[in-house]
Amino acid sequence: MKNNMKRILLLLTIAFLVSCTSQQENNTSTEPENDDAEVSSVKKKETPDQAIPGFSEVNIDEITPDTNAEGLDTQGIESQQVAYLFQKGTAAYDNNDFESGVQYFKQVIAKSPEDPRAYYNLGLGSFKLNEFHEALQAFSKAIQISPNHSLSIQYRGRVYYMLGDFVKCLEDYNSVVELKPNDPIAFYNRGTARGQIKDYLGAIKDFDRAIELDPEYADAFFNRGLANLNQGRLHDACYDWEKAYALGHYEAEKAIRGYCEGQGGE
Repeated sequence: MKNNMKRILLLLTIAFLVSCTSQQENNTSTEPENDDAEVSSVKKKETPDQAIPGFSEVNIDEITPDTNAEGLDTQGIESQQVAYLFQKGTAAYDNNDFESGVQYFKQVIAKSPEDPRAYYNLGLGSFKLNEFHEALQAFSKAIQISPNHSLSIQYRGRVYYMLGDFVKCLEDYNSVVELKPNDPIAFYNRGTARGQIKDYLGAIKDFDRAIELDPEYADAFFNRGLANLNQGRLHDACYDWEKAYALGHYEAEKAIRGYCEGQGGE
């Protein structure tokens, strides 16, 4: 009994630790994701960039820079020079050289100060370097220029999460849900943030929607299980963890061993 209680306390402590999944890049696409010409490719069924152990975390090993340098406002500067700097910045990110990438995008901004893509990419590099306040400023500037720049809003929500400002985090995630009502990641992120403020019923609703949109979303099953556990719904939690484990979320096996085995059914 004491061992089970220790497991429960441990899991509840880490349960809603980190939120915020985001699209991850598996190659450089040439098709814009939205009107802001975000260029990325989403791995629908894999989530190494979408989760921390406990409450599936944000792994920032991979980011999704906007690689489209066409149409930059250069204010009379040769567009080829700005495009070159832009491409050098994204290439640096591809090589995990975020320090250099940040410097390239600062140069782009100096020459084209009203393009949200440059600020978005600057924010990504700063985020990767754990320079959260700099990232916050960059994403906020991108949003100021382009209020519907969904990826900047999404990543700014991640930054607010990392800074512990869950009210502003949820404001951004609410905006992303409005802009992308059919994106399971948007609902997953908001559900995880809601879990952080102990709004477990709200979290469960968001995970329900994420799973409805993507029935193989392992992280959403796992985190819904944690929310159900916090609501005292052990049977439902075990069901969710079994589903998560079957979909390849191996942290779920620990939860199953800790809470579900010997409970008389999943």
